Amino acid sequence: MDFYFFEECYRIINKYNKKTAKPQQYVTEDMLYPAEVHLINTIGNHEKVTVTELAALFGITKGAVSQTTSKLIQKQLIEKTPSEKEKKVVFISLSEKGRIVYDYHCEMHRKSREKIDMILGNLSPQEQNSVKEIITALDEMLDVM
Repeated sequence: MDFYFFEECYRIINKYNKKTAKPQQYVTEDMLYPAEVHLINTIGNHEKVTVTELAALFGITKGAVSQTTSKLIQKQLIEKTPSEKEKKVVFISLSEKGRIVYDYHCEMHRKSREKIDMILGNLSPQEQNSVKEIITALDEMLDVM
Protein backbone atom coordinates (compact mmCIF):
# COMPACT_ATOMS: atom_id res chain seq x y z
CA MET A 1 0.00 0.00 0.00
CA ASP A 2 2.76 2.48 0.95
CA PHE A 3 4.70 1.91 -2.26
CA TYR A 4 1.59 2.39 -4.38
CA PHE A 5 0.72 5.57 -2.49
CA PHE A 6 4.11 7.18 -3.14
CA GLU A 7 4.08 5.98 -6.74
CA GLU A 8 0.73 7.72 -7.25
CA CYS A 9 1.97 10.91 -5.57
CA TYR A 10 5.00 11.04 -7.88
CA ARG A 11 2.78 10.36 -10.88
CA ILE A 12 0.50 13.26 -9.91
CA ILE A 13 3.48 15.59 -9.32
CA ASN A 14 4.95 14.66 -12.71
CA LYS A 15 1.58 15.16 -14.39
CA TYR A 16 1.29 18.61 -12.80
CA ASN A 17 4.83 19.56 -13.85
CA LYS A 18 4.11 18.46 -17.42
CA LYS A 19 0.90 20.48 -17.56
CA THR A 20 2.50 23.64 -16.17
CA ALA A 21 5.25 23.50 -18.78
CA LYS A 22 2.85 23.89 -21.71
CA PRO A 23 0.48 26.72 -22.59
CA GLN A 24 -3.19 25.90 -23.04
CA GLN A 25 -6.05 27.65 -24.71
CA TYR A 26 -8.72 28.79 -22.31
CA VAL A 27 -11.89 30.60 -23.42
CA THR A 28 -10.11 33.20 -25.51
CA GLU A 29 -7.90 32.53 -28.53
CA ASP A 30 -4.81 33.06 -26.37
CA MET A 31 -2.43 30.30 -25.39
CA LEU A 32 -1.73 30.77 -21.68
CA TYR A 33 0.68 29.10 -19.30
CA PRO A 34 -0.82 28.11 -15.93
CA ALA A 35 1.42 30.72 -14.25
CA GLU A 36 -0.19 33.41 -16.43
CA VAL A 37 -3.68 32.16 -15.57
CA HIS A 38 -2.87 32.13 -11.88
CA LEU A 39 -1.58 35.69 -12.14
CA ILE A 40 -4.84 36.65 -13.86
CA ASN A 41 -6.71 34.93 -11.04
CA THR A 42 -4.80 36.84 -8.37
CA ILE A 43 -5.31 40.15 -10.16
CA GLY A 44 -9.03 39.36 -10.42
CA ASN A 45 -9.19 38.57 -6.71
CA HIS A 46 -7.52 41.85 -5.76
CA GLU A 47 -8.94 44.18 -8.45
CA LYS A 48 -6.27 46.91 -8.45
CA VAL A 49 -2.90 45.52 -7.41
CA THR A 50 0.71 46.59 -7.92
CA VAL A 51 3.70 44.63 -9.23
CA THR A 52 5.21 44.77 -5.73
CA GLU A 53 2.05 43.33 -4.18
CA LEU A 54 1.86 40.56 -6.80
CA ALA A 55 5.51 39.66 -6.20
CA ALA A 56 4.84 39.38 -2.46
CA LEU A 57 1.69 37.29 -3.02
CA PHE A 58 3.51 34.83 -5.31
CA GLY A 59 6.86 34.86 -3.54
CA ILE A 60 8.68 35.77 -6.76
CA THR A 61 10.71 38.77 -7.90
CA LYS A 62 9.18 41.97 -9.22
CA GLY A 63 11.12 41.31 -12.43
CA ALA A 64 9.37 37.98 -12.91
CA VAL A 65 5.99 39.63 -12.33
CA SER A 66 6.88 42.40 -14.78
CA GLN A 67 7.81 39.87 -17.48
CA THR A 68 4.52 38.01 -17.09
CA THR A 69 2.41 41.17 -16.90
CA SER A 70 4.07 42.44 -20.09
CA LYS A 71 2.97 39.27 -21.88
CA LEU A 72 -0.55 39.61 -20.50
CA ILE A 73 -0.73 43.26 -21.60
CA GLN A 74 0.32 42.22 -25.13
CA LYS A 75 -2.49 39.64 -25.09
CA GLN A 76 -4.86 42.40 -23.88
CA LEU A 77 -5.80 40.45 -20.76
CA ILE A 78 -4.71 43.04 -18.20
CA GLU A 79 -4.33 46.80 -18.07
CA LYS A 80 -2.06 49.19 -16.19
CA THR A 81 -3.44 52.37 -14.66
CA PRO A 82 -1.26 55.02 -12.99
CA SER A 83 -2.26 55.97 -9.46
CA GLU A 84 -3.91 59.36 -9.13
CA LYS A 85 -2.27 59.85 -5.72
CA GLU A 86 1.29 58.56 -6.20
CA LYS A 87 3.32 59.14 -9.38
CA LYS A 88 5.40 55.95 -9.21
CA VAL A 89 2.52 53.61 -8.38
CA VAL A 90 0.83 51.71 -11.21
CA PHE A 91 -2.21 49.52 -10.65
CA ILE A 92 -2.82 46.35 -12.60
CA SER A 93 -6.36 45.19 -13.31
CA LEU A 94 -8.15 42.83 -15.65
CA SER A 95 -9.39 43.91 -19.05
CA GLU A 96 -12.78 42.68 -20.25
CA LYS A 97 -11.00 39.84 -22.05
CA GLY A 98 -9.02 39.05 -18.88
CA ARG A 99 -12.26 38.96 -16.89
CA ILE A 100 -13.53 36.19 -19.23
CA VAL A 101 -10.43 34.08 -18.49
CA TYR A 102 -10.75 34.87 -14.77
CA ASP A 103 -14.43 33.83 -14.65
CA TYR A 104 -13.70 30.60 -16.54
CA HIS A 105 -10.78 29.76 -14.24
CA CYS A 106 -12.88 30.44 -11.13
CA GLU A 107 -15.61 28.14 -12.46
CA MET A 108 -13.06 25.36 -13.09
CA HIS A 109 -11.79 25.71 -9.52
CA ARG A 110 -15.33 25.80 -8.12
CA LYS A 111 -16.19 22.51 -9.84
CA SER A 112 -12.96 20.89 -8.61
CA ARG A 113 -13.54 22.09 -5.04
CA GLU A 114 -17.14 20.82 -5.13
CA LYS A 115 -15.98 17.33 -6.04
CA ILE A 116 -13.26 17.27 -3.37
CA ASP A 117 -15.57 18.79 -0.73
CA MET A 118 -18.15 16.11 -1.49
CA ILE A 119 -15.56 13.36 -0.96
CA LEU A 120 -14.19 14.97 2.21
CA GLY A 121 -17.74 15.53 3.48
CA ASN A 122 -18.24 11.76 3.49
CA LEU A 123 -15.27 11.28 5.82
CA SER A 124 -15.38 11.39 9.59
CA PRO A 125 -13.52 14.25 11.32
CA GLN A 126 -10.77 11.76 12.24
CA GLU A 127 -10.43 10.65 8.60
CA GLN A 128 -10.39 14.28 7.42
CA ASN A 129 -7.59 14.95 9.90
CA SER A 130 -5.64 11.97 8.52
CA VAL A 131 -5.94 13.42 5.00
CA LYS A 132 -4.60 16.76 6.29
CA GLU A 133 -1.69 14.97 7.97
CA ILE A 134 -0.85 13.14 4.73
CA ILE A 135 -0.88 16.40 2.77
CA THR A 136 1.35 18.04 5.39
CA ALA A 137 3.77 15.09 5.26
CA LEU A 138 3.91 15.32 1.44
CA ASP A 139 4.55 19.06 1.65
CA GLU A 140 7.39 18.51 4.10
CA MET A 141 8.79 15.73 1.92
CA LEU A 142 8.92 18.09 -1.07
CA ASP A 143 10.76 20.67 1.05
CA VAL A 144 13.66 18.29 1.61
CA MET A 145 13.85 16.86 -1.93
